[in-house]
Amino acid sequence: MQQDVIFGMLLTILNKEKTTAKYLADKYLISTRTVYRYLDVLNLNGIPIVTKTGKNGGIYILNSFKLNNLYFTAPEKVQLMALVHLIPNDKIRNSLKEKLALL
Repeated sequence: MQQDVIFGMLLTILNKEKTTAKYLADKYLISTRTVYRYLDVLNLNGIPIVTKTGKNGGIYILNSFKLNNLYFTAPEKVQLMALVHLIPNDKIRNSLKEKLALL
């Protein structure tokens, strides 16, 4: 269960430009203290998560971070590209193609 929540938090942070500990705590039904402990786990595993306090604060991942190719096998990547070609919105389709090309 813990790994599922940590991985879910990672995906949530990757998909949002910026989020908050309260949002993550509410989404995963954990305390904000646990959120920060799990963020430490992610940091210890090489994921550059930044937390800032204050009015414009939040939790985000440095822009230089990208998922390693180990997360997708070659056949999975081919299937993802095939699915991306089915997306009708040109802007979204092109954006996803560029991101998948980086993997």
